[in-house]
Amino acid sequence: MDDLPRRRSRPPERAWFCSDLHLDGGDPGGVERACAFVDHALAEGCDGLFLLGDVFKAWLGTNSLRDAGLAPFLQRLAGAVRAGVRVVLLHGNHDFLLGRHLEQALGVEVPGRSVDVILGGRRAHLSHGDEYCTGDVDYQRLHRVLRFGPLKGLLAGLPHAWQVRLANRIQGASTEATAHKSMIEMSIVDAEVERRLSAGADVAVCGHVHSARDAELEHGRLVVMADFESTGSHAVFSGGELRLVRVDPRWVLGRACVVALDGPAGSGKSSVSRQLAARLGFGHLDSGALYRAVTTAALREGLAPDDGAGLGELVGRCSPSLDAHGAVSLDGVPVPDSELRSEAVTARVSRVSAHGAVRAGLIEVQRGAARLGAGLVAEGRDMGTVVFPGADFVFYLDASLDVRAARRLAQNPGEGQDLATVKDALAARDHSDSGRDVAPLRAAERAEVVDTSELELEHVVDLLEQRVVEGIRRLLSEQRAAARVPPGAQGSGARQARAASS
Repeated sequence: MDDLPRRRSRPPERAWFCSDLHLDGGDPGGVERACAFVDHALAEGCDGLFLLGDVFKAWLGTNSLRDAGLAPFLQRLAGAVRAGVRVVLLHGNHDFLLGRHLEQALGVEVPGRSVDVILGGRRAHLSHGDEYCTGDVDYQRLHRVLRFGPLKGLLAGLPHAWQVRLANRIQGASTEATAHKSMIEMSIVDAEVERRLSAGADVAVCGHVHSARDAELEHGRLVVMADFESTGSHAVFSGGELRLVRVDPRWVLGRACVVALDGPAGSGKSSVSRQLAARLGFGHLDSGALYRAVTTAALREGLAPDDGAGLGELVGRCSPSLDAHGAVSLDGVPVPDSELRSEAVTARVSRVSAHGAVRAGLIEVQRGAARLGAGLVAEGRDMGTVVFPGADFVFYLDASLDVRAARRLAQNPGEGQDLATVKDALAARDHSDSGRDVAPLRAAERAEVVDTSELELEHVVDLLEQRVVEGIRRLLSEQRAAARVPPGAQGSGARQARAASS
């Protein structure tokens, strides 16, 4: 391709990164998800696509790509190159035999174990990441041998049947060995990353360990993507910023994911839900802000908080709405947070939100927030019971009244209230919310109850993030089990199709 040197030297303005797709022609769902990811990246104006190893289960090198089931993805990559996108495939531990054939057939780059790119003026070192896992001595020894040039040439020249037999033995031995190793032994050693960063890179981007991480080290930044195969994790560089997306259910489950978070005032819902949404890359819904917006509109119009009919009609008239970041507007005009959180609104919002007409008028506004991105963390008092009864994950946060009162007082130290007054107000709010006829505050039957009384905020967010990521992996596993291709369904003729040169 005539413009290949120029494309390689041009710093990308909008680049997408992922790792550990583990594509296999016998898993059409996985290939379809990978194709959708590439399509989305192109639709977003991507000019650089960097696949950081273990893209394929390709122990046989090029022969592994002759499976017709992989053809759609290979064609996507060739199409991206034709569209002017720089496409780079790095070697992982499953596909380290891939090389020149792919470059010639598809126009992609296969530079080997690593490549450096400039992202917004900063040097990023891209690699699969296994070279940082020096604590796994047996793994490092095996792959030094397998990547030895003369041996790679020998493997490539073996008869196909011998290649298959050898690949199966290596993969089986690797799987068995991994099962007996600790996560610490197989994890990234930060000192190895620091060594790379101190040699001239500003940021190291990799995968391999199947666990997402974004950390500032002494000499620069480390961005680790979880495996795309089961989490949809990836990274995006746009607007001069590199952003890690820890999990993206759209590429795994084929739809957005909803996390419902309920609980009484002071249980930590707001802080936890915001941080959890930021970590996961999901949208955030503070349902209480919508009720506060309606209460704000009622105050502006002089409506009493007990006028259920008038308030129900007001909801339709003032058109409350949410944007992708959870900001609330009335008639398209953003409502200042100072007004939403004012004492006058706080004193009335519980009574306003108790009316069935108000809640019914806001339910579709809330559900619409789940269609704005990869997922939604929705917090309130009836998210798991009424608004999102089919939510993928439902949590109920609670804490003792004393702890909740102390938190509320710490959040609003300038209000001049003492602990006893705040405690009485919360108790009254609890009684009102749990005793109302419409959508009372309670834990959904399938909710996981988390008592936050003795837990730090970071601990709670860590716990919920772990539950969501593990849950998405479990849902994917169930999907695959239901749609598994029967053994032998991929005929030998299909496996001989020369998909890589399509």
